Amino acid sequence: MRASTTISLVAAIAAGLGLRALAAEKVLSNLHGDVSYLANATGEAHVLAPAASTTLSDDDVAKTGDRSMGAIVLPDSSRVILASDTTIKVDAFNQVDASAHFVVAQGKLRFTIEHPQGARANYTFTTPTGNISVRGTVGDISVDALDGVRVNVYQLSQPDLPVAVTMIDGQTFTVAAGQKLWMRWQSGALVGKVQPLTQGEIDRFSELGPPPGPPPPSDSPY
Repeated sequence: MRASTTISLVAAIAAGLGLRALAAEKVLSNLHGDVSYLANATGEAHVLAPAASTTLSDDDVAKTGDRSMGAIVLPDSSRVILASDTTIKVDAFNQVDASAHFVVAQGKLRFTIEHPQGARANYTFTTPTGNISVRGTVGDISVDALDGVRVNVYQLSQPDLPVAVTMIDGQTFTVAAGQKLWMRWQSGALVGKVQPLTQGEIDRFSELGPPPGPPPPSDSPY
């Protein structure tokens, strides 16, 4: 799908796609292709028709297939766009403090977290290498069994609220706007490194369309 079309679809989701009546729910939408979810309560798999939407319960698992794209919209208007071959569990959303927890098993996604509150992170994405905590942030996450976990940060609502990452071995990192973090296993050890964001890293998520913000500097070896 062309980037301009992707952006239009994402914008439509952000506007609600006619889901105002479901504003208090977690909503999964099929932007195109094969989008489904596994209901935690029954263990049943459900396939969404093109342009269809449904509410998700806690612990439901959303999936996209090859050349597919889905979107999860939260009650606070925050949203997570799922690229192809992505699997993510929506653990919970707390309406009181607008906090949410996701488990990303594989794939790529773009998150736009709208409403930071308080001093602690509102949204947490758990990956095989650690927890990624975000507030008022636009960024991407990639989870791949061979490549590891990558995090791009494009925008922060406040410069003093960077993305906070705690790896499973206890190492911690902060990732500011215009930076990237790559976590992977190397010679039996978990390694993480924060560096300036480059166009090459953004291109890994080209399926999700151009990110917001100014273009990064030219590529350098990672």
